[in-house]
Amino acid sequence: MHFFLACREIMSTYCREVRQLGLRLLGAISVSLGLEEDYIEKVLGEQEQHMAVNYYPRCPEPDLTYGLPKHTDPNALTILLPDPHVAGLQVLRDGDQWIVVNPRPNALVVNLGDQIQVT
Repeated sequence: MHFFLACREIMSTYCREVRQLGLRLLGAISVSLGLEEDYIEKVLGEQEQHMAVNYYPRCPEPDLTYGLPKHTDPNALTILLPDPHVAGLQVLRDGDQWIVVNPRPNALVVNLGDQIQVT
């Protein structure tokens, strides 16, 4: 039982820190657009936070896997902590070319979601 309590505390701390990082990033984006630092945060209002932990074991026949269909993230920001040994995330470049995002050790990937994107 002690193991699960320790994991819960670690994940709780991680979630709080990632939320603070997201708010700092929204502030930096606001400032970069010539707005007040808390502008985007105020416009979005109270935001929920969702966390998913996925484990993808090595597939013996990767050509037979489908993965996720192409999609956009409906939220403001998505902050990913990829496994440094597993490449899988792809981004669409120039509307027709999929590029693999190679994971880097100790690095986060930040996606701007639909709530931030301006077309």
